[in-house]
Amino acid sequence: SDTNFAGKIRHIRDPKSRMAVVWAHCKTKMVCGSEITPEDEGAEGDQEEKKTHTGCGHIQPQIRKEGLKLFVQYKKAKDDDEEVKSFQPDKRLFTPSEVYTTFKKMSDSDL
Repeated sequence: SDTNFAGKIRHIRDPKSRMAVVWAHCKTKMVCGSEITPEDEGAEGDQEEKKTHTGCGHIQPQIRKEGLKLFVQYKKAKDDDEEVKSFQPDKRLFTPSEVYTTFKKMSDSDL
C-alpha cells in the first residue's frame, strides 16, 4: 500500500537484508487502521481526505519467540482501568493453528 516502501524493498536482492528493512518499517505499526491521504479538490481549494486502505482497527500484538514457541503480548493502554488490565493476559502462547489461520486470511498480494 505504501509506494515508497515498495520501491525500497524492490531493489534489495538479499532476503535477510530485505526482511530487516520490512521488519524496521512494520515494527512501529501497532494498529490495523486506514491510511488517509489528502487530495486537492481543485477550484474550491479544500483538501478532501481519501482512504487508500481500510483496516479492521485491531490492535496488533508483539510476537516473541522463546525457543520454538511463539508468544503473543498486547501492550496495555495507559488509560485503562486496573480492573480491565487484570482481565487481559500479559503473555499467551500463539499456537500453530492460530498461525495457520492468520496466514490463511492473508491475500496472495500481501504475501
